[in-house]
Amino acid sequence: MIDLHCHALPGIDDGPGDWDDAVSLCRAAAAEGTATIVATPHVLREPWLNEDPRKRDELIVRLNALLGGTPAVLAGCEYYFSSDAVDLWERGNGGPLTGLNRSSFLLVEFSGEIDFRSVEAAFHEFSILGVTPVIAHPERSAVFSLEPERLGRLTELGARVQLTAGAITGDFGSRAGAACRKFFDLGLVHLVASDAHSLKTRPPRLAAARESVRKKWGHEAEEGIFEANPLALIEGRPLPWLRA
Repeated sequence: MIDLHCHALPGIDDGPGDWDDAVSLCRAAAAEGTATIVATPHVLREPWLNEDPRKRDELIVRLNALLGGTPAVLAGCEYYFSSDAVDLWERGNGGPLTGLNRSSFLLVEFSGEIDFRSVEAAFHEFSILGVTPVIAHPERSAVFSLEPERLGRLTELGARVQLTAGAITGDFGSRAGAACRKFFDLGLVHLVASDAHSLKTRPPRLAAARESVRKKWGHEAEEGIFEANPLALIEGRPLPWLRA
């Protein structure tokens, strides 16, 4: 499996506190079948700004050396959306935003209050630039869970949706679980990732989530969400599976 959203780098956000924790987290993911992890530290979210991509890259190089290539760790970030999103992206490799595996797919999270006019304007500009926003954990957003049509509108603008594995398996409570089911029923789910932070507070749960998806939504959904789409994403291709 490919985990597209994981806080695997130590000491730069609310993920692992040190190298031992980071290595343990990644090895636990490998033990449940994850071959590739995209490291997605918080970017431009107080107090974790992480504006210099070179420093993040240095951590990735060291983590890969400690892991010996199992699993492989790739570059990315989890961007806390702001109205200057397009300007930040256009700063390129020297700017704070790193696409997932340096692709044109950008992992985006939102605050509790969402200015949809600003978001839709930015996502429209992204579509012109060939950038695909990947919306992180909308099932944990009160806005999206109560108004799924908002999420649907963003997918119409080209965004793709990533649910958290633990939310599917019930680790985030009944509201998040119900939102996951609603989004699946509406055909709004394209990816599932661990959003793992540490073995103690939020361990990787991709294998359990994959089994749950297979049982509830079938083999085609499982293969699309856990195999075809993640592989296409890290290869920089359009996602081939869009709904059951």
